[in-house]
Amino acid sequence: MATTKVRGELVDLNESTSESGLKMPSGSQFNKPTPEAAMIRNNTGETSEASASDMEYYNGSDWKVINNVALTLDLSNASLIDTQVITVTEGNMRGLSFVPDGSSMYITSMNSSSQDFLHKYTFSTAFDISTVSAGPVGSYQVTSPSINNYLSGCLVNAAEDQMAYDPYTNTDWYVQAFGTPGDITTLQSAGSYACSRTGGDRTARTMIYTDNENKMFWMNNAMRQFDLTTAGNPNTGPSCPTAIANTTDADFSADMDGGNTRSMFFNDNGTQFTIAGDAARLAQYTLSTAYDITTRGTATKYNFDTLLGTGASKEIYAIRPNANYTKLILASTYQPENTLYELAL
Repeated sequence: MATTKVRGELVDLNESTSESGLKMPSGSQFNKPTPEAAMIRNNTGETSEASASDMEYYNGSDWKVINNVALTLDLSNASLIDTQVITVTEGNMRGLSFVPDGSSMYITSMNSSSQDFLHKYTFSTAFDISTVSAGPVGSYQVTSPSINNYLSGCLVNAAEDQMAYDPYTNTDWYVQAFGTPGDITTLQSAGSYACSRTGGDRTARTMIYTDNENKMFWMNNAMRQFDLTTAGNPNTGPSCPTAIANTTDADFSADMDGGNTRSMFFNDNGTQFTIAGDAARLAQYTLSTAYDITTRGTATKYNFDTLLGTGASKEIYAIRPNANYTKLILASTYQPENTLYELAL
């Protein structure tokens, strides 16, 4: 009969303290395995951060402490990994929404006849833009309701069973359920939600979920926050919350070097807020109250024009990092059109 040998110093079944039972060797002891991505070890003998556990994970190049310190998006040492131009079959890309796991994205476009479309693209390797599908794996022409002209912002939830979008032609915005999750060709009839607005406030440039999809934010001329009663279901909040004070283009103009805001992102606990806009400008703020944009401090400004390639406007309509904020995808919808950028952080 086969037997398993256990080293004596690793187990003391008579120990009466909290250290009783089987003990595993830490990464500081002998016979430790070769580090591989996603490996976890005990960091005995090493100093962990405040409020941290005594465990670390290997991210492929370094051991990182597993702790409850909030992740923040650090743009200070960003470097460009790759640039990809997306093949759009109907006009040009206007708005984007990424699935949180980085496996797919949804975009809006408008053709030369001012007809609006939703498209889905997939990535064979998450957050690797070199693996994006050659063209859309599914498309849907937005005809019911008829909302010709200027559809930009769109938003899909993590389950890929609800799609929201906000067109310009009328003041309503819309939610559609998927017949089959993730299959854009099965989008059902749209429900409309009244939100009386005027001018450029009538279409969302960017729509995002945050706080585990319990909140939805829009970036129009001013920003709006929708607190949802059902996570990931955009029609379970207010149909038209009041625009957030001091969040117009004019309020952010100095931080955007005179350009308009186009996209936004909150870190995992809502205390860091990042915006992007024209001419590849980004700005970051610390929020003294989580998810409350009005409590932002002074901006830390970033000019990524040279990093992404000079000589074009680069209206940044999407900010999407991976789960541990080591990689960032940005998207430009104008000069250059239909372009994704992948950055290492």
